[in-house]
Amino acid sequence: MNLPIVYHQDYVAPLPDGHRFPMPKFGKLYQLLLQEGIATPQQFHTPDRPPLDWLHLVHTPDYVQAYCQGTLEPKAVRRIGLPWSPALVKRTCTAVG
Repeated sequence: MNLPIVYHQDYVAPLPDGHRFPMPKFGKLYQLLLQEGIATPQQFHTPDRPPLDWLHLVHTPDYVQAYCQGTLEPKAVRRIGLPWSPALVKRTCTAVG
């Protein structure tokens, strides 16, 4: 039985040099699983970006809009712990798809 694995290239978003979050690990693990023959390309499921309605189940529409547009208050961005960027929005939203 082949275990399905969820992966999307958008899981890796650029971060500033020296940032403590190991963002490249997602892409490296994907490559390692393929290179070592642990997984086959057919085992990978590529998720779609979820509809906004899904995000509104766990966050207010105002928060989702501010996050997606990069207009969150600085305090909220600090709480997230990752610098805002359009690529990070794609990564975050795709991760829940």
